[in-house]
Amino acid sequence: MAEEELCKTLVEHSEGDEQSPWRTVNDGVMGGQSNGGSELTKGVLRFAGVTKTDGGGFSSIRLDIPRGTLAGTEYLKVHMKKDSRVYSMTLRTNARSSGQQIAFRAPIEASPEGTWGDGVLRFDILEASVRGRPVPNAVFDPSEAIEVGLIVYDGEDGPFEMLLKRIDACRKGA
Repeated sequence: MAEEELCKTLVEHSEGDEQSPWRTVNDGVMGGQSNGGSELTKGVLRFAGVTKTDGGGFSSIRLDIPRGTLAGTEYLKVHMKKDSRVYSMTLRTNARSSGQQIAFRAPIEASPEGTWGDGVLRFDILEASVRGRPVPNAVFDPSEAIEVGLIVYDGEDGPFEMLLKRIDACRKGA
């Protein structure tokens, strides 16, 4: 008997939404020159811009979520359409290292290129860092998550575009 997938919608933009609730954080915070951001049209979030690896090389968007929302879940399923770039997700809790908030990040696995489909962010492969520097022994607790983010930080210069319809928080059931 196959395991059942139990999911709840974490993020879904609707047709009438006109203003993106996502915050933009680009590498300018570190002296970089990348630019990017999000816009919402007809229920689809467009995360797009240009990355420049000289001085940074990343563009990200972030969304606050209520603490406890991810309790009991094991992964995120992202209904998306993207270009050939590598996209990752970040999750944040109130966990800190040397006074700085820790980011837990991993690539979105099986993310479809050029067509709509589902990519997956598994919590068990998240890597902890502060401002890009690894934080050893940091443990991600889904029940403590307060922010979810999308980031393009793949070491490439150039344009990027990812479209997002929905993010589900999931776990495998009996």
